[in-house]
Amino acid sequence: MRFFLIPIFLLFTTSSFADVMRVTILGSGTPRPDIDRFSQSILIEADGEKLLFDAGRGSAIRLSQARVNIGDISNIFLTHLHSDHTLGIPDMIMTGWIYQRNEVLNIYGPSGTKNFIDNIKLAFIEDIKIRVEAPESHSMRGLETNVTEIEEGVIFKKNNLKVLAFVVDHGGGVEHAYGYKITYKNKSVVISGDTNYSSNLVSYAKNCDLLIHEIADAPDSIIKKYPKVQGLMNYHTTPKEMARVIEEATPRYTILTHMLLLGGIKEIDLLEKIKNLTNNNAVIEIAYDLMAVDVKDNIRTYSIDYEK
Repeated sequence: MRFFLIPIFLLFTTSSFADVMRVTILGSGTPRPDIDRFSQSILIEADGEKLLFDAGRGSAIRLSQARVNIGDISNIFLTHLHSDHTLGIPDMIMTGWIYQRNEVLNIYGPSGTKNFIDNIKLAFIEDIKIRVEAPESHSMRGLETNVTEIEEGVIFKKNNLKVLAFVVDHGGGVEHAYGYKITYKNKSVVISGDTNYSSNLVSYAKNCDLLIHEIADAPDSIIKKYPKVQGLMNYHTTPKEMARVIEEATPRYTILTHMLLLGGIKEIDLLEKIKNLTNNNAVIEIAYDLMAVDVKDNIRTYSIDYEK
């Protein structure tokens, strides 16, 4: 007769963690190369699933630092097709395949996503030809992708986990841009993607547990002097607009990401500006890479220590 010892902590953590939706900010930056702020990417873990929202530069590296096997990612959701949200997609496809993804990779995104993914595979065709041959002999199964070009509505549902896409307004010639609302049991997370003030987002984010929203700011003198900066502010959410979103949507917790701060604007000053514009004692925090959030009755944020 054989006896198997189960670590005691597993008896307590397995059931409790199953009820938690965990969010990890993998990238909180912009197109600007920054070792501390990689481009946009958010991991959500719930009900045994690992869902990736956007895959900007360095997503695969941050996943590794968060101790997540890249090959375990089988669902990716794109808010739009700007490079700072998609540069990590080739890495997710190819590296995930090399590291033994054994199922189809599902990719959800706006119109144009299928063409984007097809061309990535075409760009790597010589590498693919080599890796399917001995001695590596990788199965083509893990390289298969199933692309869904989305419209507003529920696009993913499994057990108690649901993902709903909704239209946002990124401006700047971006015809198709989306945010996402992720619901697990009685908890909800809303991801804005890139957008200026959006009444549609407000309606979907109403009373959500966690709102992860982009932000942009620059001094008035620079906005007036440089038309390009004015354009950027028009395409993104300013502090005044962010305060309006918080006032109208009343999320339990707000995290600001996609930190587009120009002209010497400091994060602490940005945070103070937004708080001063709100009247509802909102809980607001600025995202950083490898910031984790446990979305439960008492929301908890903490850093992932990848050096241990």
